[in-house]
Amino acid sequence: MIKEFPVRYGRNYKVVLAIILPCLLIVPFIFLMQKFKSKEEWEVWVVIYTFLGAIIGLSVWLVLRIYPKTIFCIRYNEISLVFDHTNLFSPKDFTFNVEDITAFTEGTIGTDSYYIFETQNPSRKFQVSAISYKIEDMLDFNEAMVEISDLVNGEE
Repeated sequence: MIKEFPVRYGRNYKVVLAIILPCLLIVPFIFLMQKFKSKEEWEVWVVIYTFLGAIIGLSVWLVLRIYPKTIFCIRYNEISLVFDHTNLFSPKDFTFNVEDITAFTEGTIGTDSYYIFETQNPSRKFQVSAISYKIEDMLDFNEAMVEISDLVNGEE
């Protein structure tokens, strides 16, 4: 019996880096703006707002690439994560057994929940969350996590 669920896969440090690193471009931008002292004030403001919009867009684009969609497959006591490899930042597909899970914890951000997996052989720590905020996707995600919880706790 194989069950497949679409989820988002992430590592917290990568998401934080995707948000923070583009912001570091502000320092060179300030030095570059020193060369535009002779520009009209409205032109400078347009350049500043355009730059800030580009930084925000780059951060959002990076976060969506770093927190990719994946297929979470459950087959008996084996769990696989299959990624779309057209995304440059997607990790390689991997598989682990339920016995390799050392920790399975739920976290929440606001009303949204995510689950953190820690595995051994090899040692990994990652999180999965629902692929979107649609009710169907949230129900599928909850179904998958209940099934994993049952497997981890030995109820099936």
